[in-house]
Amino acid sequence: MNNNEPSILSQTEGERFSVGPFAILSRVSGTQSSNAFEMYELGLGVATVDYHVHRRMDETIYVLEGEIEFIVEGQKYLRQAGSVAFIPRGVHHGFSNTGPANARVLLVFSPNGNQHEYFRAMESLLATSDEPEIKALQKRYDQELIPLGT
Repeated sequence: MNNNEPSILSQTEGERFSVGPFAILSRVSGTQSSNAFEMYELGLGVATVDYHVHRRMDETIYVLEGEIEFIVEGQKYLRQAGSVAFIPRGVHHGFSNTGPANARVLLVFSPNGNQHEYFRAMESLLATSDEPEIKALQKRYDQELIPLGT
């Protein structure tokens, strides 16, 4: 889509990605927002988004359904639907759905980091399990994994 064009999506519309245990639906692309932000819906069963840091973008996570355990700078926070976490760039974080129910979150990255390209590439790389390529891809798209406790 071009910049500054309205987009009215139903609950099922948008580009879909299947990245490991995560079902991702693109809701607003960076090009639509003149690169100000991008938005994705992420569905997950019992799963964890690894502890990581973004150096060039902030991340806002809104819990739509279920219960999410956030880890932010080593501290754990258990939050239900309706909760929001704002993670400024440079702050180490991750989150989990410990179950038993599925969860859904809305992810907003600002400014735009072309995460749709990251999700698309990760989807195919996970099929090959090429660890060095996966690490290089994560670094290229501002998804640097951090060992917990650092």
